[in-house]
Amino acid sequence: MPEAESIESNAQEPLSTDELLDSLKGKFDSCIVTGFNKDGHLFMSSSVSNIPFMHWTLNRSIFELGLFEKQAGQSQTEEAPASDVDTEASES
Repeated sequence: MPEAESIESNAQEPLSTDELLDSLKGKFDSCIVTGFNKDGHLFMSSSVSNIPFMHWTLNRSIFELGLFEKQAGQSQTEEAPASDVDTEASES
């Protein structure tokens, strides 16, 4: 999963904002950039003008970050906790 790999590598090697943006040039077809300026105001810009797609992309990023955090919290030998979901439930 490329998202988790890039999150992991960036977490280990802190980069300045400019270094991070420069390192990502030419690697994506579309993106959303969000951050804070020196006054603490939120900045957001996107290469697409499709608001539902932007919303989906942000939600997907949050989901992927949650998975990364969950996996990082588990040791290599630790199994995932049991699920309460009944996988044998009927489809009716």
